This record gives sequence, structure tokens and C-alpha cells, in this order.
Amino acid sequence: MLNNVVLTPKEIEVALLISKGLKDQEIANRLKVSRRRVCEIVHSLKNKYNVENRVGIGVTTYLLGILKIA
Repeated sequence: MLNNVVLTPKEIEVALLISKGLKDQEIANRLKVSRRRVCEIVHSLKNKYNVENRVGIGVTTYLLGILKIA
């Protein structure tokens, strides 16, 4: 049930950056957090979205309307 997914502001930031194709270290640098913290957030997103990989995170972020494509 994707309608019940609640994300933290940091999870939203990471999901959007994953959707743009950034790697963990690039995300960490941009958000000024550790790579380990990004990995924890990615793991959390996979669990919340019930997906197995980063592509699933990107697709689900789009389906939830968080990612807007112009």
C-alpha cells in the first residue's frame, strides 16, 4: 500500500537524488552527511517502498508524486 508510506524530509531528499542517478557518496557530499547515513536511509526507503533496488526507489518516488518530471 503505497498510499500509507510516510517519509521523513531526509528520506525524501535522498529518494529524489537517487531518482536523479546520484550514487551514495555523491548524495552524502551534497547533503553533508556520512555515506553510512545515506546507506541507512536507502535501506529504510527500500523497506518502506517494498522494493529491492535503487530503480525501485526511483519508480516508486515518481508514482507517489514526489518526483515531478517536466
